[in-house]
Amino acid sequence: MLKKNNISLREINKKNIFKIIFKSGPISRIGISKMLKISRPTVTNYINELIEEGLIAEIGKSKSTALGGKRAVLVDLNGKAFFIIGVMIGMRSIKFSLSDFRLNILFQFEVETEEWKGSKSVIKKIIDNINKIINDKQVIKENVIGIGIGASGLVDSKNGKVIFSPNLEGWKNIELKNIIESSTNIPTFIENDIRVKTIAEKNFGLAKDIENFLCIEVSEGVGTGVFINNKLHVGTMGMAGEVGHIMTSISNEKVCHCGNVGCLETICSIRALIEEIAEDIKDNNEEGKYYKSELLEENIYKLYKENDEIVNKNVEKNAKLLGIGISNSIKMFSPELVIIHGDVIKFGESYLKIVKESVKENTFPKVKKDYDIQLSKLGEEAGLLGVSYVVLKNIFNLEDSSISSQYIIKNV
Repeated sequence: MLKKNNISLREINKKNIFKIIFKSGPISRIGISKMLKISRPTVTNYINELIEEGLIAEIGKSKSTALGGKRAVLVDLNGKAFFIIGVMIGMRSIKFSLSDFRLNILFQFEVETEEWKGSKSVIKKIIDNINKIINDKQVIKENVIGIGIGASGLVDSKNGKVIFSPNLEGWKNIELKNIIESSTNIPTFIENDIRVKTIAEKNFGLAKDIENFLCIEVSEGVGTGVFINNKLHVGTMGMAGEVGHIMTSISNEKVCHCGNVGCLETICSIRALIEEIAEDIKDNNEEGKYYKSELLEENIYKLYKENDEIVNKNVEKNAKLLGIGISNSIKMFSPELVIIHGDVIKFGESYLKIVKESVKENTFPKVKKDYDIQLSKLGEEAGLLGVSYVVLKNIFNLEDSSISSQYIIKNV
């Protein structure tokens, strides 16, 4: 028989108040009372305890009512109480952030990954820069409640392990959580990079009020994050939603970093796009028209906006292929919303239009439907927001909505 843990009604109510303040703050005591359907004096007692614990603070008063009633005192998370360090490991750069308790990013920076040097070198760089943040910003280490890390590839978030990262040299079965925690003595949480961006969309972005949606990122690779019934879908070994590694063509001879042939990532990533443009230039004997430097990624977006013929043709092809990938995802997950992340956002609305046309053409064409597909509005901070939320979620168990089934509740 499964043994249940004891938890008091007081603890449950305090936790629920904390969750409400996080989601809806600043908010008044009476507002919390109405949402929880418990008395205002009881809410006040719990609020006072949370203030004493340093978790929340009074931050001012509400606006006057139309009838000139008394203004309510508002409470919110105490932003100055604790800090969170965020880390996003990319193929080209590692992004770092320091956030306050309200998940406001206080500052951020990035360093080169130098992934070719292997996992030990990259991990040392991560640890050195975490320590640098604490020292340079004079943060009391005990006030850093956690470190959140986003990594590409197959990530076992439950055990804090990077099983395999196709775009990072030597990243196989890396016990990243244990390594970082033993070096910093700070609780550490690991998650897949696109999944943390999906988490960010759910809590801060376009999907706040959406139960079923997916994010698809197109950059060095193609990654996907999926929410089903308001829950992040991970699957066994973190493999759920790996649309970038769906085999799209057995005749495609390009070998993917994952080891398979014919993955969507081999024909739809930014890396694949640049390779296609370079081949097209060569095939059309147009080398003299282009400087080598123009094929740097940052210049592809510029050439696209300038209506360069070769670049535009290949970007359009890329958008159509992404549309096919999204179409396959829609058939699998039937989401209400699809949010596009990654470098392709820089191509703008004209790119999105082609993607939408491709989706419509390839997703049950006999069913007349306009699928809701949008470019993310969160910008470069999406990943850092997501990993910071992951820390808060795990430390305070924010998404546990079925306490009564897991605990024996004591009426204390």
